[in-house]
Amino acid sequence: MKHKLITLFASLLMLAAPAFAQQASYTLDQLKAFVALTPDAFRQQVKGQGFSYADKTVTPEVSMIEYDKVVDDHTIRFMKSTYAERRAGENNIQLSLTDKAAFERLVKEVRAAGYAPAEKGRIPGGETYQEFKRKNDVVRFVYPAKDSVPGRPSYTAVVWR
Repeated sequence: MKHKLITLFASLLMLAAPAFAQQASYTLDQLKAFVALTPDAFRQQVKGQGFSYADKTVTPEVSMIEYDKVVDDHTIRFMKSTYAERRAGENNIQLSLTDKAAFERLVKEVRAAGYAPAEKGRIPGGETYQEFKRKNDVVRFVYPAKDSVPGRPSYTAVVWR
């Protein structure tokens, strides 16, 4: 009997493994690595993770590429902004999540890594933000507006190089 239960449990775990591999969670180090990638390398990396092309904007000053995917009914969106060489310090990666728990894990990781709270504010759409700084590194967390779409709030982390 024990053998059958162990076999059943192992089978269920193997079936669930792909869902565990697709968790909507990224670490600060992963986001910093995305900032350092060229747009082509970024495109290959996110496509390899199952993201789909969403949008692209290119001007002489900036190239912005967006990709998204849905995991367990949560949307994950990446937007990589690569600026002209004279503005390279503004290069960033933006991660938007509908999974509040994954977002909060990232906030805790940033705090634990020694980033200090810095500027706080509100952006024109009604969202609030809190920046954290450590030396020249900046991470901004954007919280949804109180009147955001019910059931689909978007939590955003922006990481600069």
